Amino acid sequence: MTSSDRYDYCGLYLRGASQEAAIELTARAIGAIRDGRLLRVGTIEIEIRRNDNCTHDGADFPTWPIKMEIERGNAPSHQVIETVSKILTHAWQAGHDAVAACDYEDELPDHGGYPRYRD
Repeated sequence: MTSSDRYDYCGLYLRGASQEAAIELTARAIGAIRDGRLLRVGTIEIEIRRNDNCTHDGADFPTWPIKMEIERGNAPSHQVIETVSKILTHAWQAGHDAVAACDYEDELPDHGGYPRYRD
């Protein structure tokens, strides 16, 4: 395994929840330890913040209000996939829109959610 591979980073975009609600939903979904807007599960770190590229229409997921930056640490790839999958499915079950943008979308439920929102 190299220090930089396809599982090192994921950007997850969320629409339909406030930042605080997104943090709480994510913490419950993955059993994470919370430190402000930063969550940790094992060596995986998830920063949940307002998206700097947010637009009012929010038509494209990169412009949705919440962005999660998920960094692997030294977690095994299966744990990264499981963690991101849980966040996506919990967000969808709560009625929120969520899309993961990463190099392993094809290993996530509904290909990271992208097919749900394309025209």
